[in-house]
Amino acid sequence: MKRIHIWLILFMAFTGTALSVLGRDEVHGDKSTSGTKSTAPKVGQKEMEIARGKMLFVKATCWGCHPHGENSLHGDKPLKGPWFEKTFKSDKDIADFVRKGSPEAGMPPFSKEKLSDSDLKSVIVFIRSLSAPNAK
Repeated sequence: MKRIHIWLILFMAFTGTALSVLGRDEVHGDKSTSGTKSTAPKVGQKEMEIARGKMLFVKATCWGCHPHGENSLHGDKPLKGPWFEKTFKSDKDIADFVRKGSPEAGMPPFSKEKLSDSDLKSVIVFIRSLSAPNAK
């Protein structure tokens, strides 16, 4: 659980979100602070996976060409919205494209050494969240 908190803290620091969103209980694992319950919203597993995916997306340098899911080289092909959902119907479609890349279009391949299967899965969760109905 500590590892998840570290990812969340890094994500929040990266995005400039105040750490005060989490109550002291969640950050320190202390259930008995001053006898009051925290009113801070609890972060769900899905949100944690999206945050982890975003951090990996940035770390793998994807953000350089795809800030906020856009596409700096091919503006008509963002990583979100109707075109993306129609083109990449399954997570496997995305994973295959990321592994193979598209060097002629400026996208390098990302081998398992550069991005593990587990990390790629998290990145895909983040990318999918960009097209979610409540995505910003």
